[in-house]
Amino acid sequence: MKTKPDFLYEEDPWMLGENIPNCDLFFSTIWLEGFVSYFKKHVGRPYKKLLCRYEGYNLWFYFGERDAYEVAEVAAEKILHEDGFADDVNKNICIDSDKLRTFCKTIPQTNLNVLTNEALWYYYETHQKIHSAYYEWAWIPVCVDMFHGNLTKKVKEYLRTKNVPEEKVNEYCVTLTQPVNKSLIILEQEELLAIAIAIEKSDALVETFKQGNILDIKNELEKNTDMLDMLKKHTETYYYTKHLWVTGEYTIDDYIQQLVDIFATGENPSDILKKQDASFVHAKEERDALIKHLDIEEKWKNILYAYGEFMVTKIYRRYAQIFAVHHMSAILKEIAKRKYLTEMQVRFATVRDIEKMLLKNEYSSEELLERTKHCVYYAEEEYSHVYIGDAATALEKAVEQEVDGTITELKGETGCLGYGKGPVKIIIRAEDMAKMNPGDVLVSIATDPDIVPAMKKACAIVTEQGGVTSHAAIVSRELGIPCVIGTKIATKIFKDGDIVEVDASKGIVKKL
Repeated sequence: MKTKPDFLYEEDPWMLGENIPNCDLFFSTIWLEGFVSYFKKHVGRPYKKLLCRYEGYNLWFYFGERDAYEVAEVAAEKILHEDGFADDVNKNICIDSDKLRTFCKTIPQTNLNVLTNEALWYYYETHQKIHSAYYEWAWIPVCVDMFHGNLTKKVKEYLRTKNVPEEKVNEYCVTLTQPVNKSLIILEQEELLAIAIAIEKSDALVETFKQGNILDIKNELEKNTDMLDMLKKHTETYYYTKHLWVTGEYTIDDYIQQLVDIFATGENPSDILKKQDASFVHAKEERDALIKHLDIEEKWKNILYAYGEFMVTKIYRRYAQIFAVHHMSAILKEIAKRKYLTEMQVRFATVRDIEKMLLKNEYSSEELLERTKHCVYYAEEEYSHVYIGDAATALEKAVEQEVDGTITELKGETGCLGYGKGPVKIIIRAEDMAKMNPGDVLVSIATDPDIVPAMKKACAIVTEQGGVTSHAAIVSRELGIPCVIGTKIATKIFKDGDIVEVDASKGIVKKL
């Protein structure tokens, strides 16, 4: 084990990878250790250095800019030139996600007081190992495109060799990478629409949903036990998808509100479902027709198919991951209770800290408390450390970035083709969704499953982070909403109420 970092001050400028609200050291060390250690297993090139800074539960996560590009380039080359590699990525993401979910189903959620410290450590350590190892495959689709667009650029370069006009390159790239299977997000939405279609059979229920009073709806549902049972089953299936990444659970009231939103559109739920199905089928038909028109070679057919499926497996693994973190919360709460710490203090302990805490009763409550306020975590292969106080402040200065507030136009990648114009609403987490109205432009750092209800109302979606396989790109395609991703600074430039136009086909967002 190294005792000091090699790459901390290497001449490679730090680049902001993600800004994640509601995130802790417990969760982020899972992927940080995966990136600098496990990730080299299949890609052959781990990240040299990673850094996270925390202000409470607000996380800023940094890569070395050149380092991130080189890792992505190695992964992209394997996808392009190693037969079957991309298919192996998709297959193994599902296998590892199932492994993670299966283990986390065994984690007890009640009566944890009967567990020994050794049993608590077993659940903590095993989860950490499985979850970190899952990044061997799960991060590959993200790394090749999220920060420098390596794979997308290579697809576009290929299209130019097929004599595609420059003004059509973006459009064709989106069409050819259309998934041929539905993600869990769209499948969950279809299940909710099925409940809405069942509700349509009761005029009294429909009228109550249209009025939108949750208490009245619940009273009416008590008279329609079949509908109530369907809603309860839906809640039991998807409740955890709001847990990003420290707290959150969907309740039956949340799903009732989503049904209210469906009926508020004025369209019959059955018609909405038919249109969604027709749109999905049409997108696949367009993809197949374009492949034939451009005479795409077999090798590139396989690459484009796998690229599209990256979007499906990205959501599959994300749901398993959210489930895992949700179920681990019970373990963290029990450790906190047993050691007379706050849950937040436990969430800012490293794996080594937890091992000493549970097996040797060794820990510093004061240091853990300091971390919850402000700390910096640095990791590279065989070395990691949490910095606090002046040392953390000094490291922050090395990664500080300034934003030009006079900018009125941003450029990003096309997530979904189309055009939208409307008032901006900054939506970061589920609690922000109340301000979202139909026709607004949703602007976010990066979208996640907990804000999908707001995304459905948007006339366009704009994010700072993410590549073509990002959550925002996937959902916008499935919902047919214009989307520009990877603008880097959208939430710093735009504010609630700004009127913007989004030309997603060109990847341009402009303040009017």
